Amino acid sequence: MTAHFLRLITLAAIALAPLIASTHAADKLRVGVDWFVNPDHGPVIVALEAGFFADAGLDVEIVTPTDTLDNVTMVLDGRADIGMSDQVRTQIEVAGGSPLNIVGTLIPVPLNVVLAVDGGPVRSVADLRGKRIGYADSQQTERDLLKIALAAQGIAISDVTLVDVGFNMVGALLEGKVDALTDAYRNFEPVQVEMAGRKPLVLDVEGAAIPPYSELVYIVDSGKVDSDLVRRFLAVVERGARSIADDPERGWQLFIRYDAKLDNTLNRKAWEATVPFFALRPATLDPARYERLADFLEANGLIEKKVPTSDYLFGG
Repeated sequence: MTAHFLRLITLAAIALAPLIASTHAADKLRVGVDWFVNPDHGPVIVALEAGFFADAGLDVEIVTPTDTLDNVTMVLDGRADIGMSDQVRTQIEVAGGSPLNIVGTLIPVPLNVVLAVDGGPVRSVADLRGKRIGYADSQQTERDLLKIALAAQGIAISDVTLVDVGFNMVGALLEGKVDALTDAYRNFEPVQVEMAGRKPLVLDVEGAAIPPYSELVYIVDSGKVDSDLVRRFLAVVERGARSIADDPERGWQLFIRYDAKLDNTLNRKAWEATVPFFALRPATLDPARYERLADFLEANGLIEKKVPTSDYLFGG
Protein backbone atom coordinates (compact mmCIF):
# COMPACT_ATOMS: atom_id res chain seq x y z
CA MET A 1 0.00 0.00 0.00
CA THR A 2 1.57 3.30 -1.07
CA ALA A 3 2.14 6.24 1.23
CA HIS A 4 -0.09 8.34 -1.03
CA PHE A 5 -2.96 5.85 -0.66
CA LEU A 6 -2.54 5.76 3.13
CA ARG A 7 -2.69 9.55 3.19
CA LEU A 8 -5.94 9.51 1.22
CA ILE A 9 -7.48 7.02 3.63
CA THR A 10 -6.39 9.15 6.60
CA LEU A 11 -7.84 12.33 5.11
CA ALA A 12 -11.12 10.54 4.35
CA ALA A 13 -11.33 9.28 7.93
CA ILE A 14 -10.76 12.77 9.29
CA ALA A 15 -13.46 14.18 7.03
CA LEU A 16 -15.94 11.51 8.07
CA ALA A 17 -15.19 11.72 11.81
CA PRO A 18 -17.77 14.46 12.59
CA LEU A 19 -20.42 12.52 10.70
CA ILE A 20 -19.62 9.32 12.55
CA ALA A 21 -19.59 11.13 15.91
CA SER A 22 -22.95 12.71 15.19
CA THR A 23 -24.56 9.30 14.85
CA HIS A 24 -23.89 8.53 18.53
CA ALA A 25 -26.87 9.37 20.70
CA ALA A 26 -26.22 11.92 23.46
CA ASP A 27 -26.36 10.65 27.02
CA LYS A 28 -29.70 11.52 28.56
CA LEU A 29 -29.62 13.33 31.88
CA ARG A 30 -32.66 14.41 33.89
CA VAL A 31 -31.82 17.39 36.09
CA GLY A 32 -34.27 18.17 38.88
CA VAL A 33 -34.63 21.71 40.18
CA ASP A 34 -35.61 22.36 43.79
CA TRP A 35 -38.87 24.12 42.89
CA PHE A 36 -40.18 25.96 39.81
CA VAL A 37 -37.48 27.25 37.45
CA ASN A 38 -36.20 30.62 38.67
CA PRO A 39 -32.98 32.69 38.58
CA ASP A 40 -31.38 30.46 41.24
CA HIS A 41 -31.00 27.86 38.51
CA GLY A 42 -29.26 30.21 36.07
CA PRO A 43 -26.09 28.19 35.31
CA VAL A 44 -28.08 25.08 34.36
CA ILE A 45 -30.68 26.89 32.26
CA VAL A 46 -28.11 29.07 30.51
CA ALA A 47 -25.91 26.04 29.78
CA LEU A 48 -28.93 24.29 28.29
CA GLU A 49 -30.01 27.20 26.11
CA ALA A 50 -26.46 28.03 25.01
CA GLY A 51 -25.93 24.46 23.83
CA PHE A 52 -23.15 23.72 26.33
CA PHE A 53 -24.73 20.43 27.37
CA ALA A 54 -25.09 19.39 23.75
CA ASP A 55 -21.41 20.22 23.21
CA ALA A 56 -20.58 17.76 26.00
CA GLY A 57 -22.79 15.03 24.53
CA LEU A 58 -25.51 15.43 27.15
CA ASP A 59 -29.22 15.50 26.36
CA VAL A 60 -30.59 17.34 29.41
CA GLU A 61 -34.22 17.45 30.51
CA ILE A 62 -35.27 19.78 33.33
CA VAL A 63 -37.55 18.08 35.87
CA THR A 64 -39.63 20.02 38.41
CA PRO A 65 -40.91 18.65 41.73
CA THR A 66 -44.58 18.36 42.60
CA ASP A 67 -44.18 20.21 45.92
CA THR A 68 -41.51 22.03 47.91
CA LEU A 69 -40.19 18.89 49.61
CA ASP A 70 -40.23 16.65 46.52
CA ASN A 71 -36.86 17.71 45.14
CA VAL A 72 -35.00 15.04 47.14
CA THR A 73 -37.67 12.38 46.64
CA MET A 74 -37.51 12.58 42.87
CA VAL A 75 -33.76 11.88 42.97
CA LEU A 76 -34.28 8.85 45.18
CA ASP A 77 -37.17 7.42 43.15
CA GLY A 78 -35.39 7.88 39.84
CA ARG A 79 -37.34 10.75 38.32
CA ALA A 80 -34.17 12.85 38.30
CA ASP A 81 -30.56 11.74 37.83
CA ILE A 82 -29.13 14.88 39.41
CA GLY A 83 -31.12 17.14 41.69
CA MET A 84 -30.80 20.24 43.83
CA SER A 85 -31.26 20.65 47.56
CA ASP A 86 -30.05 22.89 50.34
CA GLN A 87 -26.97 21.70 52.20
CA VAL A 88 -28.62 21.65 55.64
CA ARG A 89 -31.53 19.46 54.60
CA THR A 90 -29.25 17.15 52.63
CA GLN A 91 -26.91 16.55 55.56
CA ILE A 92 -29.89 15.88 57.79
CA GLU A 93 -31.24 13.39 55.23
CA VAL A 94 -27.86 11.67 54.99
CA ALA A 95 -27.55 11.40 58.77
CA GLY A 96 -31.01 9.81 58.77
CA GLY A 97 -29.86 7.09 56.39
CA SER A 98 -30.85 8.57 53.04
CA PRO A 99 -28.51 7.33 50.25
CA LEU A 100 -27.59 10.75 48.91
CA ASN A 101 -24.29 12.08 47.61
CA ILE A 102 -23.50 15.76 47.28
CA VAL A 103 -21.61 16.18 44.01
CA GLY A 104 -21.31 19.93 43.55
CA THR A 105 -22.37 23.43 44.51
CA LEU A 106 -24.80 25.81 42.81
CA ILE A 107 -25.09 28.62 45.38
CA PRO A 108 -22.34 28.42 48.03
CA VAL A 109 -23.77 30.90 50.54
CA PRO A 110 -26.99 31.00 52.59
CA LEU A 111 -29.79 33.03 51.03
CA ASN A 112 -32.23 32.68 53.92
CA VAL A 113 -32.82 35.88 55.93
CA VAL A 114 -35.37 37.39 58.26
CA LEU A 115 -37.13 40.20 56.42
CA ALA A 116 -39.01 43.20 57.73
CA VAL A 117 -40.11 46.54 56.25
CA ASP A 118 -38.17 49.69 57.01
CA GLY A 119 -40.24 51.99 59.20
CA GLY A 120 -42.24 49.12 60.66
CA PRO A 121 -42.28 47.69 64.18
CA VAL A 122 -39.06 45.70 63.64
CA ARG A 123 -35.89 47.76 63.34
CA SER A 124 -33.33 45.25 64.60
CA VAL A 125 -33.01 41.62 65.65
CA ALA A 126 -33.79 42.60 69.26
CA ASP A 127 -37.14 43.97 68.11
CA LEU A 128 -38.28 40.49 67.06
CA ARG A 129 -39.14 39.69 70.67
CA GLY A 130 -42.92 39.67 71.06
CA LYS A 131 -43.49 39.97 67.30
CA ARG A 132 -45.28 37.82 64.71
CA ILE A 133 -42.93 36.05 62.29
CA GLY A 134 -44.42 34.61 59.14
CA TYR A 135 -43.10 31.49 57.45
CA ALA A 136 -43.89 29.57 54.29
CA ASP A 137 -45.45 26.14 54.52
CA SER A 138 -42.12 24.41 54.01
CA GLN A 139 -39.70 22.19 55.86
CA GLN A 140 -39.45 22.31 59.66
CA THR A 141 -35.68 22.70 59.38
CA GLU A 142 -35.99 26.40 58.56
CA ARG A 143 -37.88 27.04 61.78
CA ASP A 144 -35.41 24.92 63.75
CA LEU A 145 -32.59 27.11 62.46
CA LEU A 146 -34.56 30.23 63.35
CA LYS A 147 -35.01 28.92 66.90
CA ILE A 148 -31.26 28.36 67.26
CA ALA A 149 -30.39 31.73 65.71
CA LEU A 150 -32.81 33.62 67.94
CA ALA A 151 -31.53 31.81 71.03
CA ALA A 152 -28.03 33.07 70.19
CA GLN A 153 -29.52 36.59 70.38
CA GLY A 154 -31.14 35.86 73.75
CA ILE A 155 -34.63 35.43 72.27
CA ALA A 156 -36.54 32.22 72.99
CA ILE A 157 -38.79 30.83 70.28
CA SER A 158 -41.63 31.22 72.80
CA ASP A 159 -40.95 34.96 72.74
CA VAL A 160 -42.23 35.19 69.16
CA THR A 161 -45.41 34.07 67.42
CA LEU A 162 -44.87 31.94 64.32
CA VAL A 163 -47.55 32.36 61.65
CA ASP A 164 -47.96 30.09 58.62
CA VAL A 165 -48.59 32.52 55.77
CA GLY A 166 -48.37 29.89 53.02
CA PHE A 167 -46.81 31.29 49.89
CA ASN A 168 -48.26 34.80 50.27
CA MET A 169 -45.24 35.81 52.30
CA VAL A 170 -44.63 39.35 51.15
CA GLY A 171 -48.35 40.06 50.94
CA ALA A 172 -48.76 39.08 54.58
CA LEU A 173 -45.85 41.32 55.57
CA LEU A 174 -47.04 44.35 53.63
CA GLU A 175 -50.62 43.94 54.88
CA GLY A 176 -49.42 43.90 58.50
CA LYS A 177 -50.53 40.34 59.18
CA VAL A 178 -46.99 39.61 60.39
CA ASP A 179 -44.16 41.85 61.54
CA ALA A 180 -41.35 39.94 59.83
CA LEU A 181 -40.71 36.90 57.65
CA THR A 182 -38.39 33.93 57.93
CA ASP A 183 -37.76 31.57 54.99
CA ALA A 184 -37.24 34.73 52.91
CA TYR A 185 -34.51 34.64 50.27
CA ARG A 186 -32.29 37.72 50.08
CA ASN A 187 -32.50 37.67 46.27
CA PHE A 188 -36.31 37.44 45.98
CA GLU A 189 -38.57 38.69 48.75
CA PRO A 190 -36.69 41.99 49.32
CA VAL A 191 -37.09 42.61 45.59
CA GLN A 192 -40.84 42.08 45.92
CA VAL A 193 -40.98 44.55 48.82
CA GLU A 194 -39.15 47.15 46.72
CA MET A 195 -41.48 46.56 43.79
CA ALA A 196 -44.38 47.32 46.13
CA GLY A 197 -42.86 50.71 46.85
CA ARG A 198 -41.51 49.88 50.31
CA LYS A 199 -37.96 49.60 51.63
CA PRO A 200 -36.92 46.11 52.77
CA LEU A 201 -35.04 45.60 56.01
CA VAL A 202 -32.89 42.45 55.82
CA LEU A 203 -31.82 40.92 59.14
CA ASP A 204 -29.05 38.33 58.92
CA VAL A 205 -30.15 36.50 62.05
CA GLU A 206 -28.32 33.27 61.20
CA GLY A 207 -24.87 34.74 60.61
CA ALA A 208 -23.58 34.77 64.18
CA ALA A 209 -25.10 31.44 65.20
CA ILE A 210 -24.96 29.01 62.28
CA PRO A 211 -21.86 27.88 60.35
CA PRO A 212 -21.72 28.91 56.69
CA TYR A 213 -23.53 26.54 54.35
CA SER A 214 -24.52 26.32 50.70
CA GLU A 215 -28.05 27.33 49.83
CA LEU A 216 -28.14 24.92 46.89
CA VAL A 217 -26.04 21.85 46.15
CA TYR A 218 -26.28 19.22 43.43
CA ILE A 219 -27.28 15.77 44.70
CA VAL A 220 -27.49 12.22 43.36
CA ASP A 221 -28.60 8.83 44.62
CA SER A 222 -25.37 7.21 45.81
CA GLY A 223 -26.54 3.84 44.50
CA LYS A 224 -27.09 5.16 40.98
CA VAL A 225 -24.24 7.65 40.59
CA ASP A 226 -22.48 7.69 37.22
CA SER A 227 -19.15 9.39 37.90
CA ASP A 228 -18.50 10.21 34.25
CA LEU A 229 -21.90 11.86 33.78
CA VAL A 230 -21.50 13.80 37.02
CA ARG A 231 -18.09 15.17 36.03
CA ARG A 232 -19.32 16.15 32.58
CA PHE A 233 -22.38 17.81 34.09
CA LEU A 234 -20.30 19.81 36.56
CA ALA A 235 -17.90 20.93 33.83
CA VAL A 236 -20.85 22.21 31.80
CA VAL A 237 -22.53 24.09 34.66
CA GLU A 238 -19.18 25.68 35.46
CA ARG A 239 -19.09 26.87 31.86
CA GLY A 240 -22.64 28.18 32.32
CA ALA A 241 -21.80 30.02 35.57
CA ARG A 242 -18.69 31.60 34.12
CA SER A 243 -20.50 32.72 30.99
CA ILE A 244 -23.07 34.47 33.19
CA ALA A 245 -20.33 36.16 35.21
CA ASP A 246 -18.68 37.33 32.00
CA ASP A 247 -21.90 38.64 30.45
CA PRO A 248 -24.93 38.75 32.81
CA GLU A 249 -27.12 40.38 30.15
CA ARG A 250 -26.51 37.64 27.61
CA GLY A 251 -27.12 35.15 30.42
CA TRP A 252 -30.48 36.77 31.13
CA GLN A 253 -31.49 36.59 27.48
CA LEU A 254 -30.63 32.88 27.38
CA PHE A 255 -32.44 32.29 30.67
CA ILE A 256 -35.74 33.77 29.48
CA ARG A 257 -35.43 31.96 26.17
CA TYR A 258 -36.05 28.73 28.10
CA ASP A 259 -39.60 29.88 28.89
CA ALA A 260 -41.19 33.18 27.89
CA LYS A 261 -43.08 33.24 31.21
CA LEU A 262 -39.78 33.85 33.00
CA ASP A 263 -39.51 37.27 31.38
CA ASN A 264 -40.97 39.53 34.05
CA THR A 265 -39.79 42.35 36.28
CA LEU A 266 -39.44 40.23 39.43
CA ASN A 267 -37.27 37.65 37.71
CA ARG A 268 -35.21 40.35 36.03
CA LYS A 269 -34.43 42.06 39.32
CA ALA A 270 -33.92 38.72 41.06
CA TRP A 271 -31.52 37.71 38.29
CA GLU A 272 -29.39 40.78 38.93
CA ALA A 273 -29.41 40.03 42.67
CA THR A 274 -28.55 36.34 42.17
CA VAL A 275 -25.72 36.50 39.61
CA PRO A 276 -23.02 37.31 42.24
CA PHE A 277 -23.92 34.19 44.22
CA PHE A 278 -23.36 31.48 41.58
CA ALA A 279 -20.50 29.06 42.32
CA LEU A 280 -17.83 29.51 39.64
CA ARG A 281 -16.18 26.21 40.65
CA PRO A 282 -19.19 23.98 41.25
CA ALA A 283 -17.14 20.77 41.46
CA THR A 284 -15.21 22.06 44.47
CA LEU A 285 -16.42 20.65 47.80
CA ASP A 286 -14.72 21.56 51.09
CA PRO A 287 -15.01 18.62 53.54
CA ALA A 288 -14.07 20.85 56.49
CA ARG A 289 -17.07 23.08 55.78
CA TYR A 290 -19.38 20.08 55.82
CA GLU A 291 -17.77 18.78 59.00
CA ARG A 292 -18.42 22.08 60.77
CA LEU A 293 -22.09 22.05 59.79
CA ALA A 294 -22.44 18.39 60.81
CA ASP A 295 -20.93 19.19 64.22
CA PHE A 296 -23.42 22.04 64.58
CA LEU A 297 -26.40 19.87 63.59
CA GLU A 298 -25.35 17.14 66.02
CA ALA A 299 -24.73 19.57 68.89
CA ASN A 300 -28.17 21.11 68.40
CA GLY A 301 -30.04 17.82 68.15
CA LEU A 302 -30.98 18.14 64.47
CA ILE A 303 -29.18 14.85 63.76
CA GLU A 304 -28.36 12.00 66.10
CA LYS A 305 -24.88 11.26 64.78
CA LYS A 306 -22.85 12.78 62.01
CA VAL A 307 -21.73 10.77 59.00
CA PRO A 308 -18.14 10.91 57.66
CA THR A 309 -17.94 13.30 54.73
CA SER A 310 -16.22 10.57 52.70
CA ASP A 311 -19.55 8.70 52.76
CA TYR A 312 -21.54 11.41 50.96
CA LEU A 313 -19.25 13.96 49.28
CA PHE A 314 -18.50 13.08 45.67
CA GLY A 315 -14.89 12.04 45.42
CA GLY A 316 -14.58 12.35 49.20
